[in-house]
Amino acid sequence: MNNVDIRRKARKDYFCVRISVINCFLLKARDGYLLIDTGYPGGYRQFIKGLKKIEIDISEIKYILLTHHHFDHTGLAAQLLKDTGAKLIVHKASIPLLEKGVTKMGRGVNLLIKIVMSAFSFFSVGAYSPVTICEEDYIVDGDDADLLKEIGIDGIILYTPGHTEDSISVLLSDGSAFVGGVAVNFIITPYHIIIDDIDDVHNSWERLIKHGAKTIYPAHGKPFGIERLVACKEKRRV
Repeated sequence: MNNVDIRRKARKDYFCVRISVINCFLLKARDGYLLIDTGYPGGYRQFIKGLKKIEIDISEIKYILLTHHHFDHTGLAAQLLKDTGAKLIVHKASIPLLEKGVTKMGRGVNLLIKIVMSAFSFFSVGAYSPVTICEEDYIVDGDDADLLKEIGIDGIILYTPGHTEDSISVLLSDGSAFVGGVAVNFIITPYHIIIDDIDDVHNSWERLIKHGAKTIYPAHGKPFGIERLVACKEKRRV
């Protein structure tokens, strides 16, 4: 968590603060910024340092969207919600886990990952500060075509399970898709090393494709073209 990588794109409505292996994205909204995912527990100082480098004050974060409940995406959520007064955007299925501050791991893609996951469970890795859901927060239960537009972002929220049951993605009108962990770019294939349901993963990719996704911005790894998901799906059919 000592490695903080800040990437500022030419477009003024998109920023990325990278802490360790997690990309935390900031999208320009009408009255501030929407933060997509928050990074690991313990990374707060690095996150604030990252904001300063891109000249964004923490008070400008008005909304926090969690793509799913895993600790590497929600670790700073409770603290950031307290310090910013931001409104939370989460899927309905996230709530019981967020309120307990626990990570429900899926299945490892191979024996080695399963062994590592068992060790994580034994040492209680995956815990984070519980997140309180307030009346002002936004709870989605499936797709939402209106919420983002209400806060000044030209895009929609898609329900994209597979990595986890509660996974959601942000798809902008220009085809930029911020997908959390349903697709990644730090291994040979775009599959996450932890998958809850492989059929759901492929169905979520198909939905991203059909809704016009062009560039995938994963929480893990660099952005890549939608063609990679298309090719992977086609290969599976053979």
